[in-house]
Amino acid sequence: MNKTDHTQTGPNQATHVAIAIIMVVVAMTASAILAMLGLIPFETLIFVSGTVGGAVNSFRRIQIISTAKSETEDAMTKRLVTIQIYLSPFVGGVFAFVLYLIFMAGFVQGSLFPIFASGEEGFTTFSDFAKLSIPDENVDVAKAIVWSFIAGFSEGLVPNFISKIAKEADQNNQSDN
Repeated sequence: MNKTDHTQTGPNQATHVAIAIIMVVVAMTASAILAMLGLIPFETLIFVSGTVGGAVNSFRRIQIISTAKSETEDAMTKRLVTIQIYLSPFVGGVFAFVLYLIFMAGFVQGSLFPIFASGEEGFTTFSDFAKLSIPDENVDVAKAIVWSFIAGFSEGLVPNFISKIAKEADQNNQSDN
């Protein structure tokens, strides 16, 4: 048996990814059951779908890193990778929710994106707003969940959408002056 100088004193990145994925799957399952029972709002599924995308992306990244593993990897790099493994699902959930709001606002439209029911009722709280602003049909719910996963998986998607919206707003503002 060959021994190397690189002894492990704790779990490796694959173990951390497995833990993160288990946590996300449990959260997704619990959220789906609670949403089905009407105990939590639909938007929770949007957030959790983004966390699943973030966890899957972490898993994919760790596979890529492990195949191109560098012998010069130090302890600090390993710690940063471990922190990223646990933060990626949360960031994915935040991005999913932001993208959902972008869709609700109508900033991005087309057949690939969800359409929301036009609620004529007023609202006084964000909770009321969330309850009244729901996808129009079942296919729109599916689109919202798929896009939420994509937002979590692709870390650059939502920042790119925001940059595009900001650039268009700036151009519109300049043309109005």
